[in-house]
Amino acid sequence: MSENTWPDLYETASESDDLVMPDQPLPFLGDLVEFLDEEDCERVLEVACGEGRNSQRFVEVVPDLEGCDLSEDALETCEERCGDAMTTRHADVRDLPYDDGDFETTVMLDALTHLREVELVLRELARVTEPGGYVVFNMPIEGDDAAEVGRLTHDHGVIEEYRYDEFDDEVVYTFVGDEDDFETLLESYGLEIVATDEYEWRDPPHPPYRMQEHDHANVLVYARKTT
Repeated sequence: MSENTWPDLYETASESDDLVMPDQPLPFLGDLVEFLDEEDCERVLEVACGEGRNSQRFVEVVPDLEGCDLSEDALETCEERCGDAMTTRHADVRDLPYDDGDFETTVMLDALTHLREVELVLRELARVTEPGGYVVFNMPIEGDDAAEVGRLTHDHGVIEEYRYDEFDDEVVYTFVGDEDDFETLLESYGLEIVATDEYEWRDPPHPPYRMQEHDHANVLVYARKTT
């Protein structure tokens, strides 16, 4: 996806007091919040936090939550939802403005899939996470309707890229390709997969981005930073 697509979407939505993404947190967020609570994760970075859809749950258990996003309009909405319970920062996910090992856990939800530079972003997520900490993210898998309504444009083996033409020719979905290759890719960044969970759910339309009801099938990956 073009680096300008999401900021443009959030700006358009803010002008009409709409939201780009659904108001409720992702259906699997309760499991992730429970994980953060059980692991006593106190300093957490939510990359591409957007409008705070999920942040509003994270602040319930994370005492030091930082969120970053490329869209200032989205960050304003996130700040309205979460108030002083989190700190936000304007940032490009491909070049995060944080020190190495700055966070116990780094989370990126419903965003990695919309970027072509998946490898670069994963490297950044690993870099800002302390050794022994966790990187948690989700990616679509077989069964997600983006692969059915979209068209496969690039098959890189480890990553598959689909173009979603219903909204805009700049909207892409990147899927996990070969699972073994993907695990090897993570290991090259010092990340060891310790758990994966698969989820399916149906989202309502949320214009101006997705105009129809749509089905999701995702894997949630928990990876420990080993070095």
